[in-house]
Amino acid sequence: MAEGKDMASDEIEKVIAETKFIDIHAHCTEYEMPPVYRMDSRPLCVKDDLIGFYDRMDVEKGAILALSNPENFIGGMSTESILRTCEQAPDRFIPSVGVDPRAISNGAFTDFEYVFKWYKDKGCKICGEVCANLHFLDPRMQNYFKGCEAVGLPLLFHIAANKDWQYGIIDEKGLPELEESLKRFPNLRFVGHSQSFWCEISECDSWDDRTGYPTGPVKNGRITELMRKYPNLYCDISAGSGNNALARDMDHAGRFLTEFADRVLFGLDICTPANHIEKYGPEANGGRWVNPQGDTLRTLLRTGRITSDTYRKVARENAIKMLEIS
Repeated sequence: MAEGKDMASDEIEKVIAETKFIDIHAHCTEYEMPPVYRMDSRPLCVKDDLIGFYDRMDVEKGAILALSNPENFIGGMSTESILRTCEQAPDRFIPSVGVDPRAISNGAFTDFEYVFKWYKDKGCKICGEVCANLHFLDPRMQNYFKGCEAVGLPLLFHIAANKDWQYGIIDEKGLPELEESLKRFPNLRFVGHSQSFWCEISECDSWDDRTGYPTGPVKNGRITELMRKYPNLYCDISAGSGNNALARDMDHAGRFLTEFADRVLFGLDICTPANHIEKYGPEANGGRWVNPQGDTLRTLLRTGRITSDTYRKVARENAIKMLEIS
């Protein structure tokens, strides 16, 4: 067990009270967007929505990730839009760069090093969320990784289970193409996310596992193998997929976060505002706002499965280091 078992409860609560979260995985648009997938509400937050959620959930600030791939939303989230939104709330929002790997040439010839440097010089701290429905080893995606590595931006990606299934970079069970990319670009910090990524924290045998939220004890995880082998692989615990990967087996979560304390990042991935209120608002949770990832980390600390140092790293310090913010 970690030091939490030896800490007095008041010391633990002091750590929790003093540690504000930094969200590595946020989305926010300038204007309301049209509903998609027959939803009755808009798919993404606007600025005041997200700030309101952050105020209720002990989140200091978040990295606003682009959704620039056509597989995502009508209208998308361009880098220029993100820069304007972040300029309106610089103490709460951190800008990202999002460009589609097929942009300009629709081939492996676009000078993405120039493009990423342009946006990095304007203040963008991370590339993503990359959701293009191309294989990791598609030459266009490899060219994209090359440009991102050259300018030193971390890259946050979403994995899809297969081609033409919604959105996300394509890889097979066991993530062989991700592994090859980790080898080819050792100086590019890859940040993993999505159901098809996080199911690989354990044995992952079925379509339902790769597209859903598997339950039960964690064993023989591919992510653990890759994290041990490749120091350029990071992960974010956002959305149902990331939180489920921890909460399904809290003893394993404690060991995983302890071993990879420097490469796991807190995230929320708040999308549809109405759905978020319905799931995590006070009416559904006994009068309190729920921060699901935050509550999981707090439980891990309170039960002695992680130390206060690990808690702080995952909650905020890793993001501060990666994004080079104060």
